Amino acid sequence: MSCRVGMTTDVEERKKYWQSRELNLKNWKILGTYNTKREAQEAEKKFAQRYGCDAHPGGGGGEYATWYVYKFTY
Repeated sequence: MSCRVGMTTDVEERKKYWQSRELNLKNWKILGTYNTKREAQEAEKKFAQRYGCDAHPGGGGGEYATWYVYKFTY
């Protein structure tokens, strides 16, 4: 089973996006909440390496916002 780690400022919108692209999406989890984009990107990279998941740096939004790092399997 494959997995993906990502980051967003809008959890519901991002989950809907991935549900429309990955029909077998399962086990959606929020791994952490961060106050800056930089912190979230560092966490995204760390979690992707830890779990062996796909991840792509990025995420639209401002530097200072509530950022969520998420994980799901498919």
